[in-house]
Amino acid sequence: MYWMDYRIEVGEMAPDFRLESTAGKSVRLYDCKNKKTVLLFFFNYHNDKCLDRLKKLASGYGSFNDAGVAVFPITILRKDEARALAQKLNLPFGILCDDDHSISKAYHASRCSEPAHVCFNVIENVEAPVILIIDTSGVIRYKHVLDNSGAPDDATLLEECRKARE
Repeated sequence: MYWMDYRIEVGEMAPDFRLESTAGKSVRLYDCKNKKTVLLFFFNYHNDKCLDRLKKLASGYGSFNDAGVAVFPITILRKDEARALAQKLNLPFGILCDDDHSISKAYHASRCSEPAHVCFNVIENVEAPVILIIDTSGVIRYKHVLDNSGAPDDATLLEECRKARE
């Protein structure tokens, strides 16, 4: 088997995945194709800025849902730990559990120090928190890496989701 390195940039096709949700469902990205715009949020559960952004997504969830947007927060946690976090934050959506780190690696949110090899290092968190908006055809239409400049507000994200539907 060979290493597949995806380009996670605006205009590129988003890699498909299937992850278990704390809401008790198996979620596949391509099940949303031709149906919903998807907001992916790879977040670090140790980072207060990420948790604040997650809470804001939760408070604005009704607006995203009304706009036909599926909100999928993804983190490197076991399902029981993620379920406890979702309950603590009172999230109206499930957290997707990337406990084998494969999706975080594919989306360049986490990576080991040497790409293109089998890595046995334990990845403990999402190193590069990022928000992606994926249109109904599976193409990445918006990307924002959370850094010291902060995160976009819900109004900005909703506008980007609407643009992705056009």
